[in-house]
Amino acid sequence: MSILFGILLSLLVFSVIVFFHELGHFMAARRAWVKVEEFGIGIPPKAMEIGKDKKGTLYTLNWFPIWGFVKLKGEDELSAKAEDSFAHKGYFAKSSILLAGVTMNFILAWVIFLGLFWSITNPNGVAPIAINTKFATETKSLLVPTYEQAKTIGIIETDGILLDPIEGSPAASAGILKDDIIQEINGKSVKYSTDLLSALESSPNELVFKITRNKETKIISVKPKDGKIGAYIGDNITNIRDNFTYSYGFFTAAQVAGEEVWWQSKLTFELLANLVRKLVSPNTPTERTEATKSLSGPIGIGNVFVNMVEKEVPISIIFAIAALISINLGVFNLLPFPALDGGRFAFLSIHTILSWVSRGKYGTNWIENKANLIGFALLMLASIFIAYQDIVRIIYK
Repeated sequence: MSILFGILLSLLVFSVIVFFHELGHFMAARRAWVKVEEFGIGIPPKAMEIGKDKKGTLYTLNWFPIWGFVKLKGEDELSAKAEDSFAHKGYFAKSSILLAGVTMNFILAWVIFLGLFWSITNPNGVAPIAINTKFATETKSLLVPTYEQAKTIGIIETDGILLDPIEGSPAASAGILKDDIIQEINGKSVKYSTDLLSALESSPNELVFKITRNKETKIISVKPKDGKIGAYIGDNITNIRDNFTYSYGFFTAAQVAGEEVWWQSKLTFELLANLVRKLVSPNTPTERTEATKSLSGPIGIGNVFVNMVEKEVPISIIFAIAALISINLGVFNLLPFPALDGGRFAFLSIHTILSWVSRGKYGTNWIENKANLIGFALLMLASIFIAYQDIVRIIYK
C-alpha cells in the first residue's frame, strides 16, 4: 500500500510542479495577448480533452504525466500578420513568455519555503533534509548545509580535535595515540582544525598539547617537522541534534526563503557543471562511471518518494523535496540547450541581433527548428537511458 501511495504522491508532485511551470508560460502569453491554442499536462499521445475556455484554449491530459506544454499561435513561425500570434510579438514579449515557466518554478519553491520556515504555517519548524558531506562547495543552505555550516549553526556539536598519528611522525614519537582529543594547544582552546593550523604557524618549534585520552587529561609536547606534526585530524563529534529545526516570523521567513531559492539554484548549477566535467573530462577513469550512475530521473525520484512514505518522514520534508525538484526543473530549463526554454531564449536573442545587424534581411529560422528537433530527440534518448538506470537500480538494489 505504501508503494502505491508513494507512486501516486510522486505523480502528484510532478504534475503540480509541471502545471505551475506551464502556467507561467500561459499567464505570460495571455498578458502579451498571444493566443494559447492548447494547455497540456503530460507528453502526448492525448489521453483526454478537458474542454475549451472562452478564448479558445484547449485543455488536455496526456498519457505520460511527467511533463507538459503550452501551444501558442504562430509559435513555430518566423513572422505572422495575426496580432495574437507569438511570431508577431517583439523581443521582450517573447522573452517574457519563454522565461515565465522557470520564473514560476522559482516562485513556487519560494512559496513552499516560506510556508516551511514561517512559524504560523509550520509551528514545528522545518528540519534540514541532510548534511552535505559529499560535494565540496562554499554555497550556503539551511536545508542541505555543508558539514562546516552544520557545525556553525549548531546542528553538529563538537568538542576538540581527534588525532590519528602516522607511524614514525613527530606526533607518534611524542606519544600521541589514535583517538586522542586535543583540548588546548599552548594554553589556547582548540575547537576547530583551523585552531591547530594557526598554532602550527605561530609556534612552529614546539607545541604543548593538552589532550583527553579515555576521559583522562594528559600534557604532551610535540616538536613539528617542516611545520607538520604528521597526524590525520577530525572533529570530536559529541552530538548531532536530530530535533534541530528552523522557525521564523513572516518577514524573516520570506527573506530566508528567497535566500534558500538562490542558494539551491546556485548549488544546482554547480552540481550540473561538476557532472558535465566528470562526463566529458574525468580526472580519473572511475569518475565518468560514477557520474553516469549518479544520473536519476522521474522514476528514481519517484522511488525516493516511495521510500519517504515507507519511512513515514514528516510532511515538511516532502514539501521541501518538492521545492528542490521545482528549483532543479527551473535551473535545467534555463540551460542554453535546444528544445529547452533557455535554448529557445538563446536562439531568440541571436535571431534578434542578426536581424538588427542585417536590418531585417535575416529571415530564416530553419536552423532553430532543426536544432530544437534534434535537441528534443536527444533529451528523449537521455530520458530513456536514465529511466533504464533507475529501473535497474530499483530492481537490483
